[in-house]
Amino acid sequence: RGCEGRGDADLAAPHRPQLQGRGRGTHGGIHHRRVALSRRTVKDSRHALILLLALVLALILLRLGFNGERDFENAALGTMTVSYQGKDSNGTPIHTIKQRENEVESMRKSVAGDSAIFFLGNSQTHSINQKNTGEVVYPELISKSYLNHPVLVNSLPNANLQEFFTLLNWWNNSILIKEVVIPVFMDDLREDGLRRDFMSGLTRENYFLPKSDAPLITDLNGQLQAFLPKEASPKKGSAASATPQDRVEQAINEWLSERSQTWRNRPNARGDLFMKLYQLRNQAFGIKATSKRKMIPARMNRNLQALDMLIGFTSENDIDVLLYIPPIRQDVEVPYDLNEYNTFISDMEQLASNQKHVHFRNWEDIIPARLWGVKASTNGSDEPELDFMHFQFAGHEILADSILNALSR
Repeated sequence: RGCEGRGDADLAAPHRPQLQGRGRGTHGGIHHRRVALSRRTVKDSRHALILLLALVLALILLRLGFNGERDFENAALGTMTVSYQGKDSNGTPIHTIKQRENEVESMRKSVAGDSAIFFLGNSQTHSINQKNTGEVVYPELISKSYLNHPVLVNSLPNANLQEFFTLLNWWNNSILIKEVVIPVFMDDLREDGLRRDFMSGLTRENYFLPKSDAPLITDLNGQLQAFLPKEASPKKGSAASATPQDRVEQAINEWLSERSQTWRNRPNARGDLFMKLYQLRNQAFGIKATSKRKMIPARMNRNLQALDMLIGFTSENDIDVLLYIPPIRQDVEVPYDLNEYNTFISDMEQLASNQKHVHFRNWEDIIPARLWGVKASTNGSDEPELDFMHFQFAGHEILADSILNALSR
């Protein structure tokens, strides 16, 4: 019995700590779960706070990046140079940049069966440095002085000769042109191809250049085709004007555009991004307005080919041409390789001398240094840079007088 008692005691003793241990383990597990749950709650709260802050920041960036209207094409003008489109003596628009429908119709009506003096140009044609009230660009001055024929103008920033050739073909389709005035900027020989924003009239009227075996014309027509809306530009192998996906995407896009200014202005963010990248590139490579610009042979050749075709087109259509080297500031060295620049001028003069209907003038130095201004920095800094392209109103008066004296009577 004693042995049995000791055995019972011996058997019972180990069970007490085991029960106590099991009790402590249960309470400890609950405690650890509570701590883990608390930590998880804190972590989730942090994640939620970070997400909320990210959303708020995103909304702020959306409002900043997508807000308002932008004019990226004229962004390089800065605040001292103003874009201006000319009018005739009756206040009727005679000048377009993006071929808005009302402008084009007004310009066509102003010709009224007469033959026009037609101006092509870049931002020099539609910009005035340090503009004051009442000051206008040189085409308007000419329009109010040259009473023999109506004056019409189509200018576009950084215009290249491929665009000039295409636009002249399109305008000649709807108006009679007696003479076309063409400035040839060496800097713009570095530009290439057509730009959708400045071919809106052609796109609206589904215009293409007459078919030709010339590869450049085929390429330009391909670009015009790409500018057409999807419903007007069927996909290969499909007779339908647009796929179901295209129609759904367009419906969603239109719905959002009607209800959200942020959605309508989404191109602003893309434009801001490209502008910053452009400035960063210039800053990284030390590019300024005074930096020497070398020609890009392939682009230059395509533009010169377009000029040759333009000269041929005007000859076939009995259109006189006033081809001129535009004014550029002379108080500092021009931002070109001087050998390339002098060769360029000689080539333009030689081209004109071979054509009876082409008249050449070199007006590179007719604007005094005091009439030139400054422009926004090309690298994003706050310091303005010398402007080689845009001059004050008095410069427009000088250029207008020069053109008036050179126009065919």
